[in-house]
Amino acid sequence: MTLGVIVLALVGVGFAGAQIAERGFAAKDELEQAIPLAKQAQQQVLAGDQEAAIATVAELRTHAATARELTDDPTWRAFEWVPTVGANLQAVRITAASVEELVDGVVEPATTLSIEALKPVDGAIDLAALTQLSDTVDGVADTIGHVSAELDTVDREPLIGPVRDGIDQLDGAVGELEPMIGPAQQALAVLPGALGADGPRNYLVLFQNVAEARGTGGNPAALLLVNVTDGRISIGRQASSSDFQNGRAEPIIALDPQTEALYGDKIGRYMMDVTLTPDFPETSELIRAFWAESFGDQVDGVVSFDPVALGYLLGATGPVQLPTGEKLTKDNAASMVLNEVYSTYSEPEDQDAFFAAAAASVFKVLTSGSGDTDALIEALTRAIDEDRLMYVPSDEGEAEYISGSRITGTLPSGNDDASVVGVYVNDVTQGKMDYYLQLDVDASTDACTVADGTAPTFTTTATVTNTVQPDQVDGLAEYVATGKYFPRGHISTDLVFYGPVGATFQQLTADGKPVTVTPLEHLGRPAVKVNIRNVPASTRVIEATFTGAPDEAYGPLAVRHTPLVRTSEITVDAPGCDAAD
Repeated sequence: MTLGVIVLALVGVGFAGAQIAERGFAAKDELEQAIPLAKQAQQQVLAGDQEAAIATVAELRTHAATARELTDDPTWRAFEWVPTVGANLQAVRITAASVEELVDGVVEPATTLSIEALKPVDGAIDLAALTQLSDTVDGVADTIGHVSAELDTVDREPLIGPVRDGIDQLDGAVGELEPMIGPAQQALAVLPGALGADGPRNYLVLFQNVAEARGTGGNPAALLLVNVTDGRISIGRQASSSDFQNGRAEPIIALDPQTEALYGDKIGRYMMDVTLTPDFPETSELIRAFWAESFGDQVDGVVSFDPVALGYLLGATGPVQLPTGEKLTKDNAASMVLNEVYSTYSEPEDQDAFFAAAAASVFKVLTSGSGDTDALIEALTRAIDEDRLMYVPSDEGEAEYISGSRITGTLPSGNDDASVVGVYVNDVTQGKMDYYLQLDVDASTDACTVADGTAPTFTTTATVTNTVQPDQVDGLAEYVATGKYFPRGHISTDLVFYGPVGATFQQLTADGKPVTVTPLEHLGRPAVKVNIRNVPASTRVIEATFTGAPDEAYGPLAVRHTPLVRTSEITVDAPGCDAAD
């Protein structure tokens, strides 16, 4: 059926029908002008151009209101009962009403939204502004839900092409909004409580020293207890990993048997080893136990951060002047905190004083509200994507909200969304030599091309390089290259490979030669550990092969690894597969 037939049918029922046809064409023109304006307003909101967005919304509202006025009166509704014609008229009316509702309930409120409400000012976040933001987002969510339900009532079958296309286009736009607004609504629902609206909260922040690598980053050398009450943020206590009872005879809490089999019981006997596992929730339990024993403070969440990510944040806030005389910038944060400090301060207590001063100074800048908000969000997002920022809350509601997201520091429990392989670095040199370690990873699979009934193969190759040159060894600070267990300049590493969930380990080679290792199960995955040593200016190539289950559906191949000082080059080769996010 064509649009011409619809028009003829309307004209055929008399003068009123001809008027309806004329109004239908006019409404169509109004809606066609509204659509690009809606997209324009969205772009302006995202770009932060509120003034331009408000002007665009005003123009958009005019078109939307006119379209609704043209299509929503008793005469129009009466013709919705006309065979053939009626279904299309009803669809146009619902479309016009939905567009106006979206303008009033979504597009216009979007011009008032600002993430500035999430930004601390003088050490506090305005909870009233946060609540107002939450209420606005709730209203937007309600509008989207109502419009979506209205569009679902439209029977697409009798619609002519242009009307069906218009409904489908609007339905698609609403469908894109729903997955975006839902997480924002959930986050804003839990944020006030997380920021102390219902009572004080304590968050334990550990700074992982990635120059002494551990599974999720490095030795948790510096710790900070942050208190949040009614949105006001302050430092409650500072500590270092040496402030706890280390070298204890028994683990501080009962260990997961699989974790202990793979990493040994030292993960629960030394505070500096609680980060050996790539499972940050498990690390958090150990940290809480150590902290409770030594200080007794309530801990409502554990946050992990590293100096490389600190550099990202300083790119948004600008440099930080330390009371010790140094200036931290986006370019020198990692090198100063992870390497130069050991040449400047030879005594451990002086190093601890530097770390404490740096943590306090950076904290003050971050909670002052200085810096570009978009740049700060970009820096935090990058830190999360690189596993340099992780968070495990105590509150079950908050934990449920972030479950499955990258920030939790967990490996996926299945292969549906992604077939993840892992390569993790644990230093056994006792020093800070991993500042000079380069880790690159190549991963490949035939999971998307293998014949039915054949088990796919997953191969992970870690290329590990000691970038220190022989003539640089003598100039290394004693605290960096202690020479206690290995010659100065050497780096000894426990390298741990994880296969996909449910896979089976096949073999491991080091520099092309087979190595006998014992596969273990951890986190629902096969895992193998091998020790390697890199002398100055040397490269080791370690390859682990796993096989998956035949006929199992595997998501896109992805790599997780210990975030080190130097950026790792990751290569994925998975013919026939979609790329992982």
